[in-house]
Amino acid sequence: MRLLSSRGVVLVAFGLGGAGGWPAPASAQQAIELPPVTVQSATIEARPIRQRSEAEAPASAADQAQPSDTVDGIPIERVGAAVSVVTSEQLERQQIRNAADALRSLPGVSVSQQGTPGNLTVVRIRGAESRHTLVVIDGVEVNSGTDGFFDFSNLGADDIERIEVLRGPQSGLYGNSAIGGVISITTKSGRGPLTLRLQTEAGTQRTANATAQLSGGNDKAWGSVMVRGFNTEGFNISTAGDEKDGTRIRSFAARGGLALSDSFKIEGTLREQQTRADYDQGFAQLYKGFFAPADAAFISDARLRVGSLQATLDTFDRKWTHVAFVQGAETVRDDFAPTFSETISTNTKYGYKSTVLLETSPGSPIRHFVTGLIERRTETFEQPKFSANQYSRDRDSVAAEVRGEYFKSLFLNGTMRHDQNTLFDDFTTWHVDGSYIVPGGLFRLHASAGNGVKYPSFGDLYGFFTGFAPNPNLRPEESVGYDLGVETKLLAGRALVDVTYFHADLTNEISLACPPPTFICSPFNRSGPSRRSGIELAGRYLLTPQVTLGGSYTFLDAKQDDGTEEVRRPRHAGRMDVNYAFQEGRGNFNVAAIYNGNMKDLVTDAAFVDQLTTLDSYWLLRVAASYRLQPGVEVFGRVENLLDRHYQEVFGYNATPGIGAFAGVKLTFGGPEGLGSTWKQ
Repeated sequence: MRLLSSRGVVLVAFGLGGAGGWPAPASAQQAIELPPVTVQSATIEARPIRQRSEAEAPASAADQAQPSDTVDGIPIERVGAAVSVVTSEQLERQQIRNAADALRSLPGVSVSQQGTPGNLTVVRIRGAESRHTLVVIDGVEVNSGTDGFFDFSNLGADDIERIEVLRGPQSGLYGNSAIGGVISITTKSGRGPLTLRLQTEAGTQRTANATAQLSGGNDKAWGSVMVRGFNTEGFNISTAGDEKDGTRIRSFAARGGLALSDSFKIEGTLREQQTRADYDQGFAQLYKGFFAPADAAFISDARLRVGSLQATLDTFDRKWTHVAFVQGAETVRDDFAPTFSETISTNTKYGYKSTVLLETSPGSPIRHFVTGLIERRTETFEQPKFSANQYSRDRDSVAAEVRGEYFKSLFLNGTMRHDQNTLFDDFTTWHVDGSYIVPGGLFRLHASAGNGVKYPSFGDLYGFFTGFAPNPNLRPEESVGYDLGVETKLLAGRALVDVTYFHADLTNEISLACPPPTFICSPFNRSGPSRRSGIELAGRYLLTPQVTLGGSYTFLDAKQDDGTEEVRRPRHAGRMDVNYAFQEGRGNFNVAAIYNGNMKDLVTDAAFVDQLTTLDSYWLLRVAASYRLQPGVEVFGRVENLLDRHYQEVFGYNATPGIGAFAGVKLTFGGPEGLGSTWKQ
């Protein structure tokens, strides 16, 4: 079973482990070690449909420790960038229902949620702003063009196959928005026996969650369809009153593909998420001497639509791969309140990329992967309730990448990208990374560096909201950063520890000013650089084939150009995990403890003067257990916030009413573990 892992900060802070699950073969039980992990998002390469060459298959146990590239990605040992990987197995064992919860306290990652599920939830990486985190779902960029960030509030985890978090500037690979890092989410493809999965659960705050997923296929044709419904009565997110703020979420997702030959395939994805959430009126009461939200019957509707189509062609014995693609996303938000209006933003992109493998002979110890990319993007924005104007901008991009592998010990990668913009000056970005496995294999050195760019959002440039004045003269934000780390294997591969130092400088940072006497808010570029640096520490220990221990810690020093601390980023954060699989994998027990340290937030006092306040630190304890009564029937339950902590991630917004308890059942029809089958021996 795969396990969560990470590179640049070898993450492994998720206690779900490669140890858990069905019994390992006898050979694996004799040599217990953490399983290998691959990374898909750390290059722009066109991945082949099948393995490139039989000659590349490892021939010895030593080679097994350093596997060759696969269609699933690059072995994490060969990636110099800081990257964490979370798998669907880990999500299931911790019973994660929202993607944002899978990201909490991963090295370098922080999450801010304004109250109940369905309300604004954003993710920051290494102290950068939420708009500096690029989010990609099945290859499609889904950040909103209105405000530049992705709202995780309605993204469930039910159909997620894996989450990869690339930390540090990645614009050389991905272009706009990838200043702090990239979160790449891959949904389940559907390969495998025809299987129907039905899952339902209920819990506190009159919460109900139900999912149905049908999947199946082979190397010729495959597909998966998922529908989800989520409802909760919620709780009062403001500090005054007793009105409950509920949420309703409906999701549909489909992914599939067709291989017309051994060298040509077509794949596509469709996704729609709709959310209706209650929220309270901000700036409506005084709480601890500062303005805070108060009860109000406000409702927000949000919709995300995502689609993509991609064709892949392998030529010259899969040494030259071609990919043509078209993709798009639409984000709609309508806040039924006097201060906001309906906003619609779209993002469409089409392009072509090609990767050539250069080697003197199959299985050569020196290989180079050379990739070229060309793409065109069009973004639009409108507020139909306020204006008939529709704003748009185009961007043409070209990129080149060279990745080299040398004697299975040194791995280097370099990428350069050039954006030609219709609205801003042209921009060139770059990224380099390297990984070196020290002889003996016990230590690995890794490093990466690059720059990033974030073009101002449509909302900042042209948005019309009560109390807000757009600024069409904003300049793009720019960042340069690097990280250095060392990873070590201990106890014959049963333990892994990684330490990484990072640093980044951000210029032209966009902030908001609301000067008297009108207090109309308007965005502006700060004059000096803001700096972010810190240390990421992570480790995992496979205690026995059934027990996995994990932990991580992040120290962050993030300051603006005037030396003040950046808001809503904890200086200290971490987590500890224990996962225990019992009765040959029929049962699983998981405990996760998350720590979020003190952090600052920007508030306004009764005299309308802005200042910083401190949000208290907190511990969250989560316990989850599941048991398979028979093949195809599983019961599960979990307790969240077992310590009954009351805390805020945004000033004035309660993040929880206290302890939460949930229980449910999952039925599986078809496949080797479905109803009517027998236990594996």
